[in-house]
Amino acid sequence: MKKLINNLKISHFLFLLFLSLYIITYLFNNPWIEIFELKTLDLRYRIRGEKKIESNVVIIAIDENSLINMSINFNDEWPWNREHYARMIAKLFKLGIKTIGFDVSFTTPSESNILENGKSKDDILLSAILRKYNKTVLGTYLIVDKNNYEFYNNVYKKELENNKFYLNYSFKIKNPEYLSLFSPLTVYKIIPPIIEFSSLVPASTYEIGQLDPDGVARSIPLIFKENWAYNEGYSTGLFPHMDLILYAFYNDYSPFDFVFDPKSYSIEINNEVIKTDKNGFYLLNFYGKGENIFDTISFYDLVYSNKYDNYNFKDKVAILGYSATAKGLYDLRITPFSNNEPGVYLHATAVQNLINKDKIQRINFFYTSLILLLLLFFSLIFLTFDKITIKLFSFSIPIIYVLLSYYMFKNNVWIDTFYPFMSSLIISTVDTAQAVLKESKEKKKIKSFFFKYVPDYVAQMLLEQGKTELGGEKKNVVILMSDIVGFTEKSEKLSPEEVVKFLNYYLSQMADIIRNKYYGTIDKFIGDLIMAIFGAPIEFGDEVDRAVSCALEMRKKIIDINIELKKMGFDFEINAGIGMHYGEVVIGNIGADFRMDYTCIGDTVNTTSRIEHLTRDLNEWLIVTEEIEKRSKKYSFEYIGDFKVKGKEKPLKLFKIKG
Repeated sequence: MKKLINNLKISHFLFLLFLSLYIITYLFNNPWIEIFELKTLDLRYRIRGEKKIESNVVIIAIDENSLINMSINFNDEWPWNREHYARMIAKLFKLGIKTIGFDVSFTTPSESNILENGKSKDDILLSAILRKYNKTVLGTYLIVDKNNYEFYNNVYKKELENNKFYLNYSFKIKNPEYLSLFSPLTVYKIIPPIIEFSSLVPASTYEIGQLDPDGVARSIPLIFKENWAYNEGYSTGLFPHMDLILYAFYNDYSPFDFVFDPKSYSIEINNEVIKTDKNGFYLLNFYGKGENIFDTISFYDLVYSNKYDNYNFKDKVAILGYSATAKGLYDLRITPFSNNEPGVYLHATAVQNLINKDKIQRINFFYTSLILLLLLFFSLIFLTFDKITIKLFSFSIPIIYVLLSYYMFKNNVWIDTFYPFMSSLIISTVDTAQAVLKESKEKKKIKSFFFKYVPDYVAQMLLEQGKTELGGEKKNVVILMSDIVGFTEKSEKLSPEEVVKFLNYYLSQMADIIRNKYYGTIDKFIGDLIMAIFGAPIEFGDEVDRAVSCALEMRKKIIDINIELKKMGFDFEINAGIGMHYGEVVIGNIGADFRMDYTCIGDTVNTTSRIEHLTRDLNEWLIVTEEIEKRSKKYSFEYIGDFKVKGKEKPLKLFKIKG
């Protein structure tokens, strides 16, 4: 138990931290977690892609084509005479449309075609059409603040207050004692269409409502509240959205029969239940970009041409609204599929969702908290183990959860993904990183041994292969030996401190070239002699040319060293002889248990030593054997001669580099 507590100390802290943070941000309505979660919802939409459906909604677009043609052919600039809307309604119903919604409002009398009695001929015509085709829903204008309403003159306010026909469509309330828990979109006063229209057909808002914290529209307020009607005691003050009335007309329900239950946040009509959130909002299930999902018909082409006379309008819902090309008539929103989505497509999506019963159902806070608790708990189970390979399985928890949340999303269930995913991922990452660092420290102790002789990545490979024990193997390698000419005589003139200072500087410069530039392995330093291996413990395939390149670089470096020696106070210059040979050696970690050296032994080593000594007799700075000469692909060599060396029966063919 004590071991378990020690292992989970930080993990437990993170567990409690993430759980507490989630609860606190929810209670204080902090949006930062919600913003990230909403982005993951959009990502799920994008991954799913557009969803092709049999649409029951058609858009009648107030578009650029209509604005231009109405101006040219009728000399009618926006806003248009209402005669055109009357023609549209009549034509659509004759073609079989079930209901029509207006994403525009007619809140003041028309000022065109005024008759002697002061009435507009256009308003009279539209009234007659609405009386005949009363499954039409007109838009209303909303005044949010009471102070703004007070700016209207008293005559106009009196007209508005007498225009009460829209009140007939207010919700009946079930379980009214729970109304205090309900917080819908609230306005002070609804400005309905003029009484000639509102007395004939339903009128309601086409508001999109409050956007999500990231500025994206993802829902529609199916219920909104008018404080004026509630305060005056005319009604409950709760009214259905235009999209909800269109849905009622589509199903031949009466729009007078809506009932709202604040206890369960549900709308009831004809034994059907429609769920909303605690604010009366209906979460939309987007099928894709609106213009790709819903048929969009230009207003002008529909009304004043026969282009769509054979289109199947039978039993469909038509919504009139602005398109993206309607210049100057801005009604664009950001959605998961578009940064410039006309608002009319959101209404079409809402109506289609209601028809198809495609609402996205979000898992509530309680169950999301329970899911978070379980995810973190299962992650901790894997993290109790010491082995890193088992700890890595904890990363499968957030991955499986993401896959599950996407599967649920495709089935219209929204499970919060961002916070549970990130919390379990962070806990797994922190705990595993701790374990890796601990293991790394242990390996670093061993690695420090190899670091003296080979580059870091070579040492790492030895550790990964577990080659820290005594042992060896036979390998063909290049042996390079370098020795300073006449160093014994020079060192006799130096103090012990100066000898050490000189050797440390010289050997450091040469070791850097061998190890870091040409990936050679430094076998040993014997005084001023350097022995390096190319081809062990790792082979690259170009060992010979790398060794020769290294020798050339070392030769060049001696010039810089001599300049630096003068600055350091030494009154001599140095020169070095280099011998090089290729052949088989026995190589490995050779030594005692308390001390090992990665080194090689064999005839190749002895031969290289003899060749290096010949550089003084032959006055050459670099001498290589025939084995080097015939294997080099990069350099050319000049034959020096055959020379007998100790330990060899036959003379060796020796070469020097050209140039």
